[in-house]
Amino acid sequence: MSNRFEIQQELTDTQSDLNHLCQQEARQARLQKHAGTVTIEPRYGKEMNALREKCSQLRMILDAMEASED
Repeated sequence: MSNRFEIQQELTDTQSDLNHLCQQEARQARLQKHAGTVTIEPRYGKEMNALREKCSQLRMILDAMEASED
């Protein structure tokens, strides 16, 4: 991950993976037939948290790279 492009690509890929898991979880919640209140039980919580953390770290790296260029 030596250059900005590679880091941005990894961030894009990681964000895409996170979005996919969120959509999958929402889709499964919609498939359940309930009357009244629907409670979404996170099935991918650990994976989603890990992906969120990775996105955050990659953003910090990009921010630091940008700051060092100024």
